[in-house]
Amino acid sequence: MRRILTALVLLPTVVSLVLWGPAWLIAAVVVVIAELAVWEFFRLAQAKGIVPVQIPGYVFAAGVVLAPLCAFPSVSLIGALAGFLLVLMSWAMLSGRDLAAYFGSVSATFLGVLYAAIPLSLLLGVCLHLRGRLAVLFTLVLVWTGDTMAFFVGSAWGRHKLAPQISPGKTWEGSAASLGFSIVVALAFVRFALRDIGYTEAIVFAAGINVAAQIGDLAESALKRSAGVKYSSQLVPGHGGVLDRIDALLFAAPVLWYYWLWRGL
Repeated sequence: MRRILTALVLLPTVVSLVLWGPAWLIAAVVVVIAELAVWEFFRLAQAKGIVPVQIPGYVFAAGVVLAPLCAFPSVSLIGALAGFLLVLMSWAMLSGRDLAAYFGSVSATFLGVLYAAIPLSLLLGVCLHLRGRLAVLFTLVLVWTGDTMAFFVGSAWGRHKLAPQISPGKTWEGSAASLGFSIVVALAFVRFALRDIGYTEAIVFAAGINVAAQIGDLAESALKRSAGVKYSSQLVPGHGGVLDRIDALLFAAPVLWYYWLWRGL
């Protein structure tokens, strides 16, 4: 019940924010989500005895997410990452860790920012464009549809395990349903909302988003299994943590970004 109630609150809130929220509010919300996601990633690392360099990690995660607000976002993003690496490596040396612990701290911190902040930065970059909000909503709907259908079809009719060593509950039947329904939703979306996109293009885009999203889901499952936890946290009632909710979106966001560049929108 908590899962359903949370979804009933979050879904209309997210849709309203994407379509009608002011740019500053969208950017602020994305920064908060990124910070929470990085915090959860650091918790996973700490569960295996790795100590991330937290303060530089949080600071630069925010900087990476906000790079699209700059005049030259790509240059700003590269500069932020380069500066982050320099500060991170210098900061990590202060604790006097041995080489293995030093590499572990630096790697976990840098990967946490890359994993959570960069995809959200790309998503924000698209959302800040005039027609980008509808494209972001399109992507969110595809990810939500795929995740929902994979769960229900896999639970009801799933017999063949997709990746039993990573996520025993996922099945090939659920994966196929996820892909199929995402394509159906994409065609409906194009028919009624994005009429300047052809059906073939919509199918290819939906397939790319869905496959990336499923890989993202498995990637986070692998992280949690390695850390020995079921959820990344308990921040979202009935759904686990922030990473548990956006894991698929983190891998789908680059697909949207490159599609956006290809379309020249």
